[in-house]
Amino acid sequence: MIGLAGAAVVVTAAAAFMANVGGGSPVSPAAAVIHGQGSSALGPIQNLAGPNAAGQSQVFYISGAVSGLYPGSNSTLNLSIQNPLGSSMTINTITIVAGSPVGCPSSNLVVPPSWTLNNSYTVHLSLSVPANSTVAGPSVPISLASAAPNSCSGAAFPLIYGGTASG
Repeated sequence: MIGLAGAAVVVTAAAAFMANVGGGSPVSPAAAVIHGQGSSALGPIQNLAGPNAAGQSQVFYISGAVSGLYPGSNSTLNLSIQNPLGSSMTINTITIVAGSPVGCPSSNLVVPPSWTLNNSYTVHLSLSVPANSTVAGPSVPISLASAAPNSCSGAAFPLIYGGTASG
């Protein structure tokens, strides 16, 4: 369960992310930015959005979770990307924000050397994803701060993902 402060951080970061990737002047469908969404709670990637007027979803899906952390430990967040579109796309960014499980602030979750996931963390990449495919995405090193309280041992941090792609 995300604490109230953690929920506010996640909602605020998600709103800021969507505000930054949206807007701008109209573009042709071939040059449109495709948005990514997902969370560590989704489990297997699912196509949750309905089709647009052309019969295509305008989102891609991001999933991945990290577990088994304890104060001072290191792990890897392995992300997966699903392209539900009928044409290939190139993933340009993936943004990660962590919520706080009860008793463990997300500021204890770190992308080395010092980026805390109570702030949004963006991976810039150029990853080609074929039409109607799921591929392995980037691997992000994750650490639990040495000074984290023992209540953080084994905590499941809820992770929220956003992203952009072109296709």
